[in-house]
Amino acid sequence: MSEPIYLDHGTLARPSDYLISQMQPFMKRHWQSVTAPYVQGKEPFTSINRREGDLRAFVGAHDKDHFQFCCSGTHAISEVYHSAYIDHIAENGKNHILTTATEEASIHLLGQRFEKLGVYQKTIPLNENGQVTREALEKAITPKTGLVSLSWGNSLTGVVHPIWELGELCREKGILFHVDASNVLGKLYFKFQELPIDYLTFEGTLIHGPKGSGGLFVRRGIDFESRTPEGMKGADLNLPAFIGLGVAIEELSQAFDHLCMETVRLRDKLETGILLAIPEAKVLFKEAERLPNTTAILFPGVMGELLSFHLREQEVFASFGGGREQKFHHLLTAVGVDPIESKCAISFSLSYTTTEEEINRAIGIIVDCAQKCRTFSKGMTL
Repeated sequence: MSEPIYLDHGTLARPSDYLISQMQPFMKRHWQSVTAPYVQGKEPFTSINRREGDLRAFVGAHDKDHFQFCCSGTHAISEVYHSAYIDHIAENGKNHILTTATEEASIHLLGQRFEKLGVYQKTIPLNENGQVTREALEKAITPKTGLVSLSWGNSLTGVVHPIWELGELCREKGILFHVDASNVLGKLYFKFQELPIDYLTFEGTLIHGPKGSGGLFVRRGIDFESRTPEGMKGADLNLPAFIGLGVAIEELSQAFDHLCMETVRLRDKLETGILLAIPEAKVLFKEAERLPNTTAILFPGVMGELLSFHLREQEVFASFGGGREQKFHHLLTAVGVDPIESKCAISFSLSYTTTEEEINRAIGIIVDCAQKCRTFSKGMTL
């Protein structure tokens, strides 16, 4: 019996067996609180320092940039918003936050929560490729803008924003700049200390880390105070998850070239195979800079949710959004895709663990399911 084909790594990426084995000693043997005096200087701290060093090296952070381990990417973003409000907005009165209509739920929900404190969150218009341009951001900025918050790359469309240009503009205007890098870690090369970014957050489960892991880097010189003052040395530190995150970073670093070359080839092969069998299908955002592992494909006349259901029955797992993400059709209409066509798209996201054999099988299954769904959908109103 064939193994399931998982093509939804923009939602969750499986930890490796090696990573799980490296976490186990910190569940079985090193289970004590790291704040206990009898633990000081022992093995757990050696591992903590090593893994934090790996994280800093991987994102290119300066030794004096603040790092905080978080229980998720949402937790990390929440820390950014709370600190930006308490340490900056409440003092300088710049209470406008700019983001995009295609962000994940956590950013929009946090913005709504802070409206009770007099903060107003507005969206920046996107171009036809789903990107924020420098010109659009400059038009959206007002004298009251205090924070720009967005994801570097979108997990469903694969579209990547021109972060350097946007960050330079924010720096010129004296505006704090937050970027969630969950979808670009290990896929795009960068150094945090060289980028005009003030806050960098990420979700551990999107880089093959364990559940309960994420992180936040704050540029040196930016006032920041965590809602959990204990920080890295605190009793609340989930040590197994932190160690697992460090191992995930180590594995991601080793797989970087593979992701940027072989995974791109497999993604392109998936697109080509589908288009050869279904010429009317369309690869969305192909002209934009995209993540190397993600493709969004529109199947005219086929409901994306219906197609996803039939793929699931054949144990091919793809995404049409939902959960912490927006539904895919809402995201697509936000960037100008026809409302009817937007319901006919589905997203596939690969990993460095994806194989050519899986892609070959996936093409046949996707084509077969799409053709069956088109038959089912004839005469139906989308």
